[in-house]
Amino acid sequence: FVFLWNNAFIVALGQILVAFSVCIWFFAKEKLKTPVLWRSIKTILRYHLGSVAFGSFIVALVQFIRYCLKYLEKQAQAQKNRVMALVLRVLQCCLWCFEKCIKFLNKNAY
Repeated sequence: FVFLWNNAFIVALGQILVAFSVCIWFFAKEKLKTPVLWRSIKTILRYHLGSVAFGSFIVALVQFIRYCLKYLEKQAQAQKNRVMALVLRVLQCCLWCFEKCIKFLNKNAY
């Protein structure tokens, strides 16, 4: 679970860093003299790190549940329980759609 959370956190941190750097550069009066990257990193680490951590936690939690369902599906297939395997596939599909929606919201929330 920690690997999933760390992965989602690093992806979200990269997304917010790019978005905030472009925002600072776009609204700067002197575009070549503004220290964009350093100012973005400082602001993100000071004010927005909790939002990034919470959003990545939600994504990692959904991914973890989906991987658990994948494991249960493999167990059902090994026991030749086709109905349970089908039900778990449908649940995985629903969670995949939910995960994509959460990722979209996270990306646009920053």
